[in-house]
Amino acid sequence: MPSSALHQVSGVGRTFVEYFAGVGLIHEALRPLGWTCQLANDNDPKKVRAYEANYPNVPVSALDIRDLSASDIPPATLATASFPCIDLSQAGGRVGIHGTHSGVVWAYLDRIREAKKVDRQPRFLFLENVAGLLTLQGGKSIDILLHAIAELGYSIDVVQVDARHFLPQARNRVFIIAGLGLPLSLGEMPTSHIRRYKVREVFDRNRDLPWHFFDFPRLPSATYELKDLLEDIPVSDPRWWNAERMSYFWEHLEHHHRPQLEEMARRRIPVRLTAVRRGRRRGLREQIFNLRFDGLASCLRTPKGGSSIQFVVEVRSDGSVGVRRITGLESARLQGVGLPDAADDFAIPQVESDALWAFGDAVCVPAVRWVFQHSIEAVMSGVAAEGQTQLVFDLAREAS
Repeated sequence: MPSSALHQVSGVGRTFVEYFAGVGLIHEALRPLGWTCQLANDNDPKKVRAYEANYPNVPVSALDIRDLSASDIPPATLATASFPCIDLSQAGGRVGIHGTHSGVVWAYLDRIREAKKVDRQPRFLFLENVAGLLTLQGGKSIDILLHAIAELGYSIDVVQVDARHFLPQARNRVFIIAGLGLPLSLGEMPTSHIRRYKVREVFDRNRDLPWHFFDFPRLPSATYELKDLLEDIPVSDPRWWNAERMSYFWEHLEHHHRPQLEEMARRRIPVRLTAVRRGRRRGLREQIFNLRFDGLASCLRTPKGGSSIQFVVEVRSDGSVGVRRITGLESARLQGVGLPDAADDFAIPQVESDALWAFGDAVCVPAVRWVFQHSIEAVMSGVAAEGQTQLVFDLAREAS
């Protein structure tokens, strides 16, 4: 297919509809690239308020996505969906893509299908979810989803990117990028650091689908360390745990982590770590604190209890150890907004629980921007045309 198929897309305006918008971090990722949001949709009242505080000029619908009609949705080049992950994760029982929560992705595709009927189909789709989507039910969940997207006329690509390459948070996510009018990539999926293992298994199971492999560079290295993003909270602040709660912490600390933390305290090495509280069964349910010693925060989650709660553990120069819950500002920074010395003035909810709720299941802004910039934005700007066309011809020669 000639490269003109790509150039047909490049003249279309940079407009998008943001489904499952949350507080607007996909918007925050796309905004510097010149994209304009035509409509944001989310039915969580707290997140809607946070979205409106940051983007007062964007129309926001608080309707359930299943209740949106075609007349509610303006035409746009792109439709994004960071849809609920509950039914795709361990915490939600991994019931699958047809679960009560994650199953709303089908309503998203219904909206795309309705737009197609009235000649307003978005040229691109951009979906994000947990890495478990790749393997859930032996891969059936993602296979069904990809076939449904392809049936709407889109060619597809799937990549897996961890936020640790951008910020000090372990947040492994799958991105599905789909487009109309893109040349098909023939032959094997390119060997790539973001298309390894489980992603390649998805391709191997679905070789009959219309694939279009975008040309991604190597992943960058994070520019911030964890210590850069944590707040300097005085020891006297009541958010630090008291003696009674510290006794609880030490008692429930993972047994092989305790000697390492005690050694740090004995040597009076000032350091900040993160910990999550997990539930395990040893006959009875038991709370266990797991520390990270790799300089990362664990994957942020909404504060619903259990492993969703994340803590900061601080070893001080006097050998004492302090523990407190992660703050809303720290959660925001780990997702890429409110960063120290950054130019953005993203409004973070003032109520701590609201902030933790807002950012716990949000997207990592620089990770989204990187994936988007080297896929859809590259096509829109024409950067992808020459390289992608050459890739298609090279793969065609290999296949012949």
